[in-house]
Amino acid sequence: MRDPGEWRGKGRVTRRQFVRTALAVAGAAATPAAVITPGAAARSRAPSGTLTVSLPARIVGLDPLGSQAAEEPVRIVAAHIFDTLVLHDPATRRYLPALAVKWETPRPTSWVFTLRQDARFHDGRAVTSADVKASLERMIASRGPLAPLWTAVEAIETPAPSTVVIRTKTPLGTMLANLSLLAILPADRMNQPGFFDRPIGSGPFKVVSYRPDSELVLEAHAAYWGDPPGVRILRFRDIPEVAARVTALVTGEIDLTYGLPPDQIDTLRAARDIRISGAPSYRYYFIWMNFKRRPFPDKRVRQAMIYALDIDTMVKTLLPGIAQTMRAPLPSTVFGYAPQRPYGYDPAKARQLLAAAGLASGFETSLIWNPGSGPQDREIAQAVFSYWNAVGIRVRDEQSERAQWLSRLLKLEWDMDFQTNGVLTGDADFVLRRLYTTQANRMGYSNPKLDRILEQAAEAIDQNVRRVLYADACALLWEDAVGIYPFELVQTYAFRSRVRGFAPTASFPVFTRVTV
Repeated sequence: MRDPGEWRGKGRVTRRQFVRTALAVAGAAATPAAVITPGAAARSRAPSGTLTVSLPARIVGLDPLGSQAAEEPVRIVAAHIFDTLVLHDPATRRYLPALAVKWETPRPTSWVFTLRQDARFHDGRAVTSADVKASLERMIASRGPLAPLWTAVEAIETPAPSTVVIRTKTPLGTMLANLSLLAILPADRMNQPGFFDRPIGSGPFKVVSYRPDSELVLEAHAAYWGDPPGVRILRFRDIPEVAARVTALVTGEIDLTYGLPPDQIDTLRAARDIRISGAPSYRYYFIWMNFKRRPFPDKRVRQAMIYALDIDTMVKTLLPGIAQTMRAPLPSTVFGYAPQRPYGYDPAKARQLLAAAGLASGFETSLIWNPGSGPQDREIAQAVFSYWNAVGIRVRDEQSERAQWLSRLLKLEWDMDFQTNGVLTGDADFVLRRLYTTQANRMGYSNPKLDRILEQAAEAIDQNVRRVLYADACALLWEDAVGIYPFELVQTYAFRSRVRGFAPTASFPVFTRVTV
């Protein structure tokens, strides 16, 4: 098939005709998947040693289906405790079997998954279709941050212990991407009081102990269906302060950390027994403006705020080696990314647009943010305040603790918001439809044209169709200045030389193949 971009404006097939035709035929073919079986060599190697990791943010809980399900620390630990039906491979952008050994789509609105029969929870009970059904129903009922991914679900059927059928009201082209985030929990245990103090999954590690805001200790699950992990004990220690984490790494108190600022990384490069490795990631910074508060409904104001920022200089001076300038409302690593023309740094243009909007003298506003959400966030915040002040936009700094910041964010009680975000599935739908539709109402933005594009993209089974539609969505969001998208992050890891087998990817880190 041609590159989707070639269908535009060449007098052959219009974009609308292409999408309509592909939507009509997509989803009819079966989608088989190879069965993963543990390798003999891996089975003969018993897990040994202890790996101690400190994440950039605290582990706020162990519930992968509830209100904190989109938090990166929650996703990271969940990937080690629980299984999903499929796994997403960031390198190939393919979806691989996990608890599901194969799947097919006999109709565009029906997905049939066959489960492996050798998967057992940490308490010894077999994983069945009833557990999959209960887990998906719990995620939908939670109304948490991942629940919007499943609005199309009409019914979940379990015709056999090893068969799950998910029926949807409309085709769901993001089914596999969504399932890569659906942790499977035991149906008869997940709703018991205290379950998430020491949850049970079927993943490569089981929970030994959990002390919130302190430490999570995991142990290799001897009856795991897949290749055994490399280490026997995986310990996560909460050390949110950057300097303390770096000291802990140098002294050997921890073995691996990441999310460090450039100056600390440069220092660690010269340290003995420390290695540095990184990869482009799904994480990025953004700034939102509340469309329900003046003067942000005026596009000229939003565009002026972008022109006022020297983003390239901020990358070079504040984030050297750990970020690059964004060219879309998505990181370049994500499926659906379509680069746009940068606004560029033009303070004169910013003043001109403000004057045209009746704000020649500028205006006052405020910005909420939670310190510690990403590298150099404090320095970035101070820089954007300075740039905006230079064109007459005076911003109050309303930084706050995470719980207060999140509460205000969700209630739309803010003028502007500054934060990092991660595209957990590696698919544009996770960000664009979850955050920017009228129904999502995350910053008061409403555009029926964008709504239609994103619904079409979610319903398309054909990935080439989805790529075309997301290119349209990226262009619309960028030109409409719905947000400011300055930097996509390169995730850089620092670890002791005794750590072997760790490979950074665009997604969050997984330590199942690491040995020490």
